[in-house]
Amino acid sequence: MGVAASSVLARFMLHRPAHPRLAWLGVAAVGLAAVALGTIVWRHARPRRRRRLQQVGTVAQLWIFPIKSCKGVAVSEAECTALGLRSGHLRDRFWLVIKEDGHMVTARQEPRLVLVSITYEDDHLILRAPGMDQLVLPSKLPSSNILHDCRIFGLDIKGRDCGNEAAQWFTNYLKSEAFRLVQFEKNMNGRPSRKLFSNSVQNYQDTWDEILIGNTEMKKVLACPRCILTTVDPDTGVIDRKEPLETLKSYRLCDPSEQKIYKSSPLFGIYYSVERIGSLKVGDPVYQMVQ
Repeated sequence: MGVAASSVLARFMLHRPAHPRLAWLGVAAVGLAAVALGTIVWRHARPRRRRRLQQVGTVAQLWIFPIKSCKGVAVSEAECTALGLRSGHLRDRFWLVIKEDGHMVTARQEPRLVLVSITYEDDHLILRAPGMDQLVLPSKLPSSNILHDCRIFGLDIKGRDCGNEAAQWFTNYLKSEAFRLVQFEKNMNGRPSRKLFSNSVQNYQDTWDEILIGNTEMKKVLACPRCILTTVDPDTGVIDRKEPLETLKSYRLCDPSEQKIYKSSPLFGIYYSVERIGSLKVGDPVYQMVQ
């Protein structure tokens, strides 16, 4: 999630925009509102209502981004859990690069993070980056690894250290200062996403208010305001600081009545909270639930 509306997104591509950079920043037209390294709010029970289903798209691609700001892993299906997307032991945004003081590091500060590719084999993450030997990380860390106090978009959370080898790998690759890699664990609960937004944001309405994908129900929280991260070229790791933001601002600004929510950020994508957890897969129809 960007600075303009902080979260960690799992994204579904419904169509491909004409602008190549927009195709990357909008790997989906739909996002899941997430907290910390992937926590998403959900409710066990809610009043059932009769609603008509209107198909508005199809899931063309499904991605999990294990490490914030690094490349994603394409999967054919995933569980939509209380802590974000999961495929086996692969979890969305459960890993984070931090400074030694615990503050998060993303491609806004270190744009070359977008060049770190990830594959998943035998319960291990395999990281590769230009000029670096591969790094192999277990998906589950020993409980003896120390915990760090981490700061993410104003949230204080805990992260378990991934060890000195991982820390040295990112430090050598980024070549700016010392870094650590931490892993979020499911018992390290972040703040529910509904507590992050003011009432005016929580009540934001748009045409896709509630959707159904597979057996997962989602409800819109707000539109997705885009930040400077969208100007990082995913192929070169170079930050432009202008495009595609300037182009988006020419036709994707909010209504003047919503400026207290979105300010001057262009909108592209949607954040949803999960109302009913379930599973989804490539090829699933996307339904708008109409009253």
